[in-house]
Amino acid sequence: MKEGWERMELPITLDLRQINEIIKPAFPGKKVMAAERIDTGLSNSNYKIHLEGSAEAFVVRIFRGDGEIADKELAVAQLVRQTVPVADFIYVDTSCSTFDKPWAVLEWKEGFLLSDVFRTGTLQDITSSAASAGSILVNIHAYTLPESGFFGSDLKITHPFSMDGERFLSFIEDILFHNQCGKWLSGELTKVLWSFCQTYSSLLSESREMPVLVHSDFNALNILMQHGPIGCSVSAVLDWEDAFSWSRHADIGNMLRYEEDGSTFEKHFIRAYQEQGAVLEDNWKLLSRLEDLVALYDMLNNSTMDTPNRMRDPALDRKNRPVLLMIATFINGSTRRNLVMDQSAERLY
Repeated sequence: MKEGWERMELPITLDLRQINEIIKPAFPGKKVMAAERIDTGLSNSNYKIHLEGSAEAFVVRIFRGDGEIADKELAVAQLVRQTVPVADFIYVDTSCSTFDKPWAVLEWKEGFLLSDVFRTGTLQDITSSAASAGSILVNIHAYTLPESGFFGSDLKITHPFSMDGERFLSFIEDILFHNQCGKWLSGELTKVLWSFCQTYSSLLSESREMPVLVHSDFNALNILMQHGPIGCSVSAVLDWEDAFSWSRHADIGNMLRYEEDGSTFEKHFIRAYQEQGAVLEDNWKLLSRLEDLVALYDMLNNSTMDTPNRMRDPALDRKNRPVLLMIATFINGSTRRNLVMDQSAERLY
């Protein structure tokens, strides 16, 4: 799963003195007595802190990008907080005056990751978590937008962008045959995937879905759960820095990336999503696979031999079955094969 991915940039290491200097504007006259780095997350650097004389915990986040990313995440949190559980922002500083990167203080949300439910949860934990995640995703997608594209700090579309079948094929062809991604895949697998994309890319042009708010990283590492009287429910959706205006299928594909077709989690997740009023096209699963291929290919294209877990992820799901060939099997009836990394050839077969 994605939890094994390597970070592309090392996390920022701060000692207690540095953290106290950074948070002075947020907590004048207060002192941080304890801080621990939160190891989950692959982009920003996060520390859980405790202030002197207070039992309440907070999160200090150092953003990897510029101030616009911090402002965007704040704007998203303020937009959705009435219908989607999120960590509230206590303080944001994008001036880089007290530290050379934008930073923020957020409330600490209690809970455990959805990935923990996948590992050790009971059947009831899994079904209730799936239903809760599906219901919350409906609330995220309830925010419709006039066009697809990337947000500025005020959630206005500053970079309009859309992907019909033709543009999708152009992207896939370039990344498979003219970029790093193709170097990590065998010729046979590349042909199967290219055939799949050629066959079904037109569905993206035929879809009449309106753009919605998309989290873009809606998966088990960014969903915090809590136990309740009827099982598990979402206590917070984390890390919105990559949110943009796009097709709902991108979030669905991301969430179901490691699920076998018709799994218990998938059934309860989609049922809850639809029971909350969302209408899915009959070919929603195909559209979700296509959208998720873009994310997987892009990730693989930016991988190196220093990130072997990232390179393996597009090939293997958590049960050691090849996700990409599962797609080919699901659609084309191709023979499913094991994918292994040939350490000498440094390729995926």
